Amino acid sequence: MGSSSVISPEEVLESLMNDGTIDSLRLKIINQLKANEELKNTTIKMAEQSKVLNTPGAEKQTKRELFDAPRQELETPVLESRESL
Repeated sequence: MGSSSVISPEEVLESLMNDGTIDSLRLKIINQLKANEELKNTTIKMAEQSKVLNTPGAEKQTKRELFDAPRQELETPVLESRESL
């Protein structure tokens, strides 16, 4: 057999983006969000309270920045609370 090469996480992500898997997952999440009123209201509340999204100049950020920054903002308290358990 030929030489085996290690596939990088970036290559996996690129493949998932190119074959439509990411778009499919995104659509499923959006549909579940729309169908679940409690989840929808919680998401709206979190977005309204987000320091990142309410910072002056947020409207000039890229979609990627606007996705990553709130995710990190929300992950930090969750990860910190798990460490104290």
